[in-house]
This record gives sequence, structure tokens and C-alpha cells, in this order.
Amino acid sequence: MAGAGNSSFPDGLRETQTQVYVETVHQVVQHLRDGTVGGVRWNKVAMVGFSLGAVIANSMSAQYPSDFDAIVLHGISWDISWIYPAFFSGLQAPAAQIDPERWGSVPLQYQTQSTREAREAHVFYGSYDRGVLAADFYYRDFDSLGAAMSFTYHLVDAPDYRGPVFLGIGERKFDNSCLIWAVSASSDMLVFWSDDSTFCGGTRCNGQPYEVYNRYPEASNLTVQVYESTGHHILLHHTGPRLMEDSLHFLMANGF
Repeated sequence: MAGAGNSSFPDGLRETQTQVYVETVHQVVQHLRDGTVGGVRWNKVAMVGFSLGAVIANSMSAQYPSDFDAIVLHGISWDISWIYPAFFSGLQAPAAQIDPERWGSVPLQYQTQSTREAREAHVFYGSYDRGVLAADFYYRDFDSLGAAMSFTYHLVDAPDYRGPVFLGIGERKFDNSCLIWAVSASSDMLVFWSDDSTFCGGTRCNGQPYEVYNRYPEASNLTVQVYESTGHHILLHHTGPRLMEDSLHFLMANGF
């Protein structure tokens, strides 16, 4: 993704908006299917996305519903009321100003959390090893202003997507090891309090993870897994291995 990892850093406002990422991934999928990549034509393609990656997957399933044969969403909901307060809790500032020696060449439109404590408040909750915080803070990536200002417009309905969908998100229940509901959209649903501090904070989220049934009305099947005592950065919580196991099981059960 442009502006992340070892990629280039284009204009962080105009050239890194969420739609740019959508179009980039769409082109990659076309190349995978037509054999441009490695001379192999891939007949089945799944999209696995976390946070912004899951938002991109949601948007692509609306704009390009035939791109993916399965979608795995980690750490998103469709309740935008908590997202920007969560950004504020992270005390984000230009990375070049936070650590000039390390990131002085990064354009000012790329931001990250200013302190380890702010990073913890932003993406951690409940059951995790505090020993991971130092490494997580050191290896954290950036958010571009373009993506931060545009991604909520890509939390959308995908009425024409007909493949299977998996959603995994954290919440604050302690009495069950994992709460699973994989039923048809017309079935009754349980309601839980989610505690993914970025996409489902406080008490407003309520049954929001199950909004996926409304957003994907024609999906062939939907699986929602809600992990107790888990914040936004699911993979760095004690439930992270279960999330990966559940995601792989979902993909294998759907032909991958």
C-alpha cells in the first residue's frame, strides 16, 4: 500500500486516499486472474484485510463484486461514531516531527502515534502481554491524511457481492472463550458489547458486528466471530492465534 512499509511516499493527502488503494488492489486482482503475475492464472482470489485493509475489502466488494471469491474482514464495523475519537486518543502527529532522525524524510502528511501510551490506548484493550508494547510501538506504521479523511466513506453496503464473508472483531465479554454466530441473514442474532476501541468503542457499538448481515444481504454465507477482552490490534492480543485459526478454517471451508 503506498505510504506504508517500504513503499514510496506519494502526496499524503491527494494520492493516498482510500479510493486509490481500492483501484490499486483491483488492478492487482486483474493481474492475478489474467496470468500477468508469475505466468499463473489464479481462478480463486480471497481478500483478507485488517483495519483499513478490511475497509478497502468492503469498498471493493461493492464496487467490484466479482473480484473476490471470499472476503475476510478483521477489526471493522460500520459504526463511524467512535472512529475519530479513537484517532484523537492516539495523539497522532507527523512522523517526521515525532522522530526526525528516523523519519525526517517522510512527508508531513504521514502521521503516527506520538507516545507508546497513546498507541496502547488506541489499539489495545483487555488481554494482551504488555511486553509486546515496545516492539509494537517501534514497528508501528503511518496513517496518511488522505486515507484518514476518506476511509469512512468506504464503509458501505455490498448488495451485489455473492461470495462468503468472515468478520472477526474484539469485545469485552469474559465468560466465553469465543462467541460464534454463523447463520443465515434472516435468523435471530445475539447482541454483544464490542470493545474494538477504533471501530466499536464504548457502549454505542452494541450489536454492530452483526451489521455485516445487512451490508452483505446476498452473501452465500456469513460468519461473525467476536473475541473477548480484545482491542483493535487483534493479532497482538491473546486471542490473535484463534483469529488466524478461525480465518484459515473459514477459507478452507470455502474452497481455499
